[in-house]
Amino acid sequence: MLHKSKKHHWWYRWIRSISWFSFRYYWFVWILFLGSLIPLIWCLNNRIETKQCKSIAPQIIENIHKELATCCACHSDTIPTRKNPKDSVAVDCPDRILAFQVCNSNRVKDDNFEVYLNGTKIGELDLNSNDLVGSVFLATTNQAIKIKNADFICPVSKVKTYYFDPSIVNYGKNTIYLKNVKRNNNGNEGTIEIRNYLLEGNFLSSPCKVKNLTYTGATGAEFKKVFHYTRCCE
Repeated sequence: MLHKSKKHHWWYRWIRSISWFSFRYYWFVWILFLGSLIPLIWCLNNRIETKQCKSIAPQIIENIHKELATCCACHSDTIPTRKNPKDSVAVDCPDRILAFQVCNSNRVKDDNFEVYLNGTKIGELDLNSNDLVGSVFLATTNQAIKIKNADFICPVSKVKTYYFDPSIVNYGKNTIYLKNVKRNNNGNEGTIEIRNYLLEGNFLSSPCKVKNLTYTGATGAEFKKVFHYTRCCE
């Protein structure tokens, strides 16, 4: 007598089919398994990068805020801009030329000096005369520029003019150093007048005061003077 085959449930038949397929085509199952790892790895890596970004983002934002705050704290007339690096100074005064002037106004001879600004020699100062003599140091490379109307006692004809690269002038702290090169055995006393002259064509006039730096000492002395330059005029 023939027995009828037992009819199994659909889920049983489905499991048997999957098992047979997996056994018969095991290589295909491995391909599917390995392929599923690719999006998993990508997802994990993406989460790690996101965490790293979140950890450094606050610091980046804080730095940006600091930079913006510093910029906003600036004042328009004290921002050191350089439209022409070869003929402009740390403080942007496009219609003026910065000058350092020394006049032997007491008509009593002093020593001779080399003059340095921020470590760079800008000229010399010969005060070996009981007369109105001195030097003027102009922050421009254009040697055609001359002083027309000065605000010191010395006649312009008795004052030697030196020119120097204005790029050595700092915004803020600056140092003038008078290096003694000759003793004239009569002591030293004078004033370094810092002015900003109005430039009209090639002539300077209508100076405004920036600073006055006085110095005094025995013969052979050397002098170091510091001033802060942040505005065109005092």
